[in-house]
Amino acid sequence: MNCNSFSSLKEKCMSGKQSRNDLLDQIEKTAHDYEKEFHGCSRCVFKPLQEYLDLGDLPAFKASTPLAAGIAMRGETCGALVAGLMAIGIVTASEQFEDVNAFTNSLATGFRFARKFEKEFGTLSCTKIQTNRLGKFYNLADPEQYKAFIKVGGYIECPKVVGKTARMTAEFILDYLEKKKG
Repeated sequence: MNCNSFSSLKEKCMSGKQSRNDLLDQIEKTAHDYEKEFHGCSRCVFKPLQEYLDLGDLPAFKASTPLAAGIAMRGETCGALVAGLMAIGIVTASEQFEDVNAFTNSLATGFRFARKFEKEFGTLSCTKIQTNRLGKFYNLADPEQYKAFIKVGGYIECPKVVGKTARMTAEFILDYLEKKKG
């Protein structure tokens, strides 16, 4: 996304058709519903950001897929967070590999977003988010634990995290672009 496409996004949001808050509500609901129905926290955060904010392309979406469930079902860094960081990188990083200032800016922006995520959820860890919300961690690579995850409400709780993360990411991107433009 560049600032030119942000202009059309801003016009869409600020026209009578859709307010910023309505847009954020739609992104949150879409991400929530994708996680509930199709699963894969990382891709379920990334897809509505693509759809509503015109971010990335099909290869970027595909790249988000194996990041789910704490990076490839390992319970490490939350896949929803990683997808949010991918989207933020699309907006903040430079296409010029040698642009050290843009690199530093993108890292700093990602750091601020990760800090916001940690404040919201208490951790960056999939394992700890599951434990906080479900009472324990379920290894989703283990078929029996995956069944237990579903039974205790994993696809009730994780969609809440996914929806909230998609909303936070969209807010963060819109605020970043507004500051950059203004």
